Amino acid sequence: MTTTITADNIRALAQSNDADPALAVAQDEVVLVPEAAAAGGHIVYTKAELVRDYGEEITDVQAEVLAAGLSAQLA
Repeated sequence: MTTTITADNIRALAQSNDADPALAVAQDEVVLVPEAAAAGGHIVYTKAELVRDYGEEITDVQAEVLAAGLSAQLA
């Protein structure tokens, strides 16, 4: 089974106000975790990386492209 990251996952990460949020894969599902360092799953992408790569705002097109790229890396 392939794990897919969606643009909605990316948008949720971008909008998170947690201290160190990240997207992780746990039990074949993509989850938003509040602290990347304390996550029990495989960290895929952090909000710090998102801000570094795209700035504070991410467009829908950027979210779609990023989601597709991250999903491809998981395959």
